[in-house]
Amino acid sequence: MPVTRNVAWDRRLESFKGRDTVDYVLTAASMASACAACRAPLEPGEPLSLLVNVTESTGPDGTNYVTFTDCVCHRGCSGPGLSVQRGRWAPSELTPVAARLVLTHRSVNGEERLVPVLAYTLVPVVTFRENDGDLTSALVSVLLFHGFQLALSPDLGDILEGATATSASCSFAVTPQGLITLSIRGKNLFRDQLRTEQPADALWLEAARGGHVLVISGDNLIITPNGLDLRHAAAQGTLVIGTVPVHA
Repeated sequence: MPVTRNVAWDRRLESFKGRDTVDYVLTAASMASACAACRAPLEPGEPLSLLVNVTESTGPDGTNYVTFTDCVCHRGCSGPGLSVQRGRWAPSELTPVAARLVLTHRSVNGEERLVPVLAYTLVPVVTFRENDGDLTSALVSVLLFHGFQLALSPDLGDILEGATATSASCSFAVTPQGLITLSIRGKNLFRDQLRTEQPADALWLEAARGGHVLVISGDNLIITPNGLDLRHAAAQGTLVIGTVPVHA
């Protein structure tokens, strides 16, 4: 039973994660706030166990996909574990998790403008392997192919300064009724109905009508009602950003 810092894990995980295993273990532990067994809070430094469920599937093009679902427990509640199963390839069953915010960008001449931001991820994380190569994030790969770029810093100011336009295949639609849709090549990735009578929603919609939305996406984003944490995604190299044009 390997133990990385204070986290015990099943050695069989290495056959799936390879050289990324240690980073995966530490990221999973750092993202957990409560024991999956007893629901008590996890305290820094206490002995923990990582349990991982691996689902393998084959896509229509023959690509092998691997989905990881993990949880963290007090070691006294559960030992480490890993289970593997075959499943039907069904990306539609993935759950989108998103948050909206508005940032203020100040130009070199001191002018300010509001920038609408959509932070977006999918759970659980899906990776794929081609020709026995390394595991690659499915979501990150798609976004990079369509003009998104990797972000090495989790700082929102750095992201705001560094984001560039995505390819023309990416688009954001905003209707007068407040329906927003993020699409790539006509396929919807995310849709949400905003309430125009709500001040926060109205502010976001007004900023979006300026012509672009900054999309922050990838794997390992922590999106909760209390905020947005991009540190783990940046550290894992799974944080991507792009400015997407808005169409009415």
